[in-house]
Amino acid sequence: MSEEKRPAISVIVPVYKVEDCLPACAESLLGQTFADFELIFVDDGSPDGCGALCDGYAAKDSRVKVIHQQNGGLSAARNAGLDIAAGDAIAFVDSDDVVAADYLEKLHAALEEAGADMALCAVEDVDEGLAPLGGRALTLPAAADVFGGKDLLAEFFGPSSTYYTVAWNKLYRRRLWEDLRYPAGRIHEDDAVAHLLFWQAKKVVCLADVLYFYRLRQGSICRTGLRPSAFDGVDAAAARCRFFTAQGRPDLAALALPGAWRRYLALCAQCGENALTWPLAARWQEAQAQMATLLPLLKNCPGLSAREKLSCRRWAKRALPLPPKTDKMRVALLLPPGLPVPAVKGGAVETLAEHLARQNTRFKEMELAVLCQWDEEAAGESARFADTLFYYQAPPAQDLGHRLAVRLSALVGKPIHWNRWYAKPLPFLKRLDADWYLAEGGDLTGWRQASRALGRGRFAAHLHGETPGSAALDEICPRALCISEFVRRAWLAGSGEGPESAALVPNCADLDLFCPEAKAGEAAALREKLGFGKEDFVVLFCGRTSPEKGVHQLLAAMANIPDEQVKLLVVGSPFFGAKARSGYADGLQSRAEALGGRVKFAGFVPNPQLPAYYRLADAACFPALWQEPAGITAIEAMACGCPVIATASGGLPEYLEGSGAVILPQSEVWEDGQLRGVAGVPPLESTIAEAILALKTDPARAAAMAKAGRKAAGRYSPETYYRTLLAALQGWSRRK
Repeated sequence: MSEEKRPAISVIVPVYKVEDCLPACAESLLGQTFADFELIFVDDGSPDGCGALCDGYAAKDSRVKVIHQQNGGLSAARNAGLDIAAGDAIAFVDSDDVVAADYLEKLHAALEEAGADMALCAVEDVDEGLAPLGGRALTLPAAADVFGGKDLLAEFFGPSSTYYTVAWNKLYRRRLWEDLRYPAGRIHEDDAVAHLLFWQAKKVVCLADVLYFYRLRQGSICRTGLRPSAFDGVDAAAARCRFFTAQGRPDLAALALPGAWRRYLALCAQCGENALTWPLAARWQEAQAQMATLLPLLKNCPGLSAREKLSCRRWAKRALPLPPKTDKMRVALLLPPGLPVPAVKGGAVETLAEHLARQNTRFKEMELAVLCQWDEEAAGESARFADTLFYYQAPPAQDLGHRLAVRLSALVGKPIHWNRWYAKPLPFLKRLDADWYLAEGGDLTGWRQASRALGRGRFAAHLHGETPGSAALDEICPRALCISEFVRRAWLAGSGEGPESAALVPNCADLDLFCPEAKAGEAAALREKLGFGKEDFVVLFCGRTSPEKGVHQLLAAMANIPDEQVKLLVVGSPFFGAKARSGYADGLQSRAEALGGRVKFAGFVPNPQLPAYYRLADAACFPALWQEPAGITAIEAMACGCPVIATASGGLPEYLEGSGAVILPQSEVWEDGQLRGVAGVPPLESTIAEAILALKTDPARAAAMAKAGRKAAGRYSPETYYRTLLAALQGWSRRK
């Protein structure tokens, strides 16, 4: 709304299956005494007549906007409203509730008079017919006045807690939401963000005026039986405790801790009383990992009795039960230490595991478990994958006892691995009793002990890199899932198993995310932000900034290109989102200085933001000097319509087949931690420069490559990846 005047307030109303209630809500808002607002209805895929009702209000009143979207839950609906909200202030109203006629007027006046960031009003509970309850049920502030936001955080745990923590009795300055959204796919979403809002707010106005009427309905999402989503509240409470601790407020953490533990312990008891399903067990396991991080806080928590603390320790450490096997295949992904799943810190292997989890949430054809490294952000995100059980563990310390056990086990001929990462989860893997355990790269020998204990016939190596097969590996993983024919050939060359033991399962990319379509002006805005002009020809590198990726060759090529309109954008870091500096990466920065402003380093970019970078580029270059086993970044570039220049590296040409990509020979290779020149091959820096200039001067060829690349990328969808992997495992199961 750059040209027209912004409304003072944006009111966001998520709508789902409330056909009988919506008219009362809408009329209470459209009849406000304060008129300078926009009303945003978010039809969250409602299967009844709500969508038509919303459109009807929009036809009658120009202040009404309607978003129609697939069902994503309350958080997704509120976030969609926030994304288009134009008001200087934001309010949320639930579609089955109503507000007083002066709701917006009084909140806005309080906000402006105090120069506050947030204004709150009192709430009255009403019955399904909007009549007051017997004796009236009011939610009032502890005190009506103007306060600092941080000063009110203690009230989150007092008798008036809901007054402060719910989303819908408040008017917010829009700046509070600039970098904040509700967690997608969750209930108890208010608990996840309320403390973050108050932490930011310098002034908060608390009113005792009853302006919001909360309708108690039997069918609301907070009034249902035990579901996996019940653990969303545990996640939110645990995150709140960790936040207060990290911010140096142990007093607030001590107030938050009893509620978090009691909520968790109550759910543990309910799980024991209910038939345990796979999704319920998955969320229980994830919640236990969350609560285990809070154990160090127990000693300074006077709000819990000694008996309660004992229960907390027991339920944070004990082996949780798992449901009995069903006719669905049970599959465990065993990841190496380093990065978590979901892939909030990046990582190709972790991203692929996330794709499997997402597709399994959609198709539910496996009971999927993922063993990976603990990460607070990832554990929070894991709740979106209701049919995947995440077993998180921190990298265990290599203590003296384990070192002695390694030596003794070698003496008796049954060696265990020196890294406890591979030994610690064995009790869990035994209880899991999976049909297949997939070793997801890393040190495959680490799973020798587990393979012996659980049966080598249930182990397969998921090969994400060039891995020569061997008799020793056959004893651990007699089967292999291979991401390219290049990888498959290398494995079979040394394996004693037959060709049927190695299945081809090509990688994938999120083709809904990585696609040519974009928001209007997105690429131009990002170009401008990064300092590129409209006439610049931007070449993109995306990946780890490490020697084997050949970024130095790309910088050398830039030095060979006299055309100053050719620019280079480097996206990536030495180790995804976990490491931002290295000697090699610092050297790249130094070399780029000689090229003036022609090279930009964006650093690590999270996956959801990456498509915009591919879309702004005129070409992508992947000058790999090692034997690249596959090429996820190549898929992403092709899917976004970005022409590709790459080296003839490992399995990369397989993925680029049919895209018209420029494939260049390697003039140096990365072997045994060193770069070695290749005789008789033109310098790569020269051939890269020639390829870039050829594309710049031939727009028709670049357009044809973009079109062919989009078609080629269609072979690598997450659904195809899921189906191919599942078919391979089913085929092996039938031959057992």
